[in-house]
Amino acid sequence: MNNKTIQQPIDFASVPPKWPLCFSEECPRHGECLRFLAGQLAPDDLTLGLAIYPAAHKNEACPHFKEARVKRMAYGFKQLFQEVKQKDNTSLHNQVEAYLGGHSAFYRFNSGERLLNPEKQEWILNLFRKYGYTENLAFDHYCEAYDFR
Repeated sequence: MNNKTIQQPIDFASVPPKWPLCFSEECPRHGECLRFLAGQLAPDDLTLGLAIYPAAHKNEACPHFKEARVKRMAYGFKQLFQEVKQKDNTSLHNQVEAYLGGHSAFYRFNSGERLLNPEKQEWILNLFRKYGYTENLAFDHYCEAYDFR
């Protein structure tokens, strides 16, 4: 898996709405924490939300630390389903949909509104392998992005 610590810009629009933000510059690891980096980008009109409290890092090891890592993310299922036999299509589609959290979540991952992290990609590809599909297993699009999971 391609995991890199990269200082690339974070687009605040990509930060999930319920992602706890951190504002503690006193934390010794704030410069490498995705929660702190995202907190620095919070718009001025954001006045309420989840936050990591300063007490979290009192023992030097914050239990909410999330290393700012860029991963190879994916989206789009057209290519995956292209060679699927009709008898397998509904079952595969339903299982992927259920794994991702339902019908609307499936279409968000399909359109790129949400991105599949490497673990989700592997689960889906393994499902296709279980059905005997082993060639040309790829998602439609790949990109490098921070993993807010």
